[in-house]
Amino acid sequence: MDLVTLAQLILLILRNLNFKPRKHNLEDIAYAISAYLLGVQITKLGIPPSTLYYYTKKLGVKRRKEERPTCPSCNSNKVIKNGLSRGKTKYKCKTCKRTFYQTPNHKLGRDQKERILKEYLNRMSMRGIAKVEGKPLTTVYSLIKRKGVEAYVNLLVLQEQLKGFTAKVTILDESWTYLRVRHGPKREDIWIWNALADGTPFFTTGDRDYGSFRFLLNSLPKSEVNYTDNYSVYQVLDNHIASKKYTYTVESYNSYCRAHLARLARDTRGGNRSKRMVDYSLALLNVMYPVIYSREITPLNEAYRKGVENIRENLI
Repeated sequence: MDLVTLAQLILLILRNLNFKPRKHNLEDIAYAISAYLLGVQITKLGIPPSTLYYYTKKLGVKRRKEERPTCPSCNSNKVIKNGLSRGKTKYKCKTCKRTFYQTPNHKLGRDQKERILKEYLNRMSMRGIAKVEGKPLTTVYSLIKRKGVEAYVNLLVLQEQLKGFTAKVTILDESWTYLRVRHGPKREDIWIWNALADGTPFFTTGDRDYGSFRFLLNSLPKSEVNYTDNYSVYQVLDNHIASKKYTYTVESYNSYCRAHLARLARDTRGGNRSKRMVDYSLALLNVMYPVIYSREITPLNEAYRKGVENIRENLI
């Protein structure tokens, strides 16, 4: 029951009981009693506590007992109020002396975590996911970042293990994205270096120079043939063939990443603010939706497939 409805009900009861206060209006007393019962603070009415106590005793009503949270540390019920901070009520535990806020529970179940990751990897923004799932944006962001870091680290370990293999064909290319804004002086260009070794994706992010390309080159297994475009940094590769005729598969992988991640789509509001989140998002995509761009089964892509399946099972 809201404040107005309760005040009207109390006013009707006071009139039926034929109360005639001397100094205060009956309507103000009714509002003061209803606010007192509901725990709402009203200071403009000017009703003294003695008058409020007199009429509540005459009516035979009692204030609703406030439900206070239990201590999150020791689960004790001996909790008292401890002031306000930023508009939120603080509580203090008399047992362990901890001060805390009464915050809603934002814990995520296993099914909801998996659903959030799938929504993120199917071009939904974090704000959209927060609205759909009914969770705070910070909760969604923390989950995606935490799982992204875990997937990124495990992929680095897997790439070190795959260095012992030799790929038949490796195709390399780079794709462009940006940080912060699409246009203007605040924009920072980011280049995603991609490689498909027997269809197995490898990636790194950075500038469009040899320093960034060297990180990708150091993570790749040896290859019998390397196909690239005519960009100059690829001239350091052995068994190198420069032609756009053979790079259509890695360009298809670039489009695949843009189609699944809103932060990589051009001219959208889902931009990047952190270079690391680009790495984590690509790692999540490769783990949750593993794709091998090769019809031929080789020891390299078979070992990658099994490794990614193991990472995905332990991720959620």
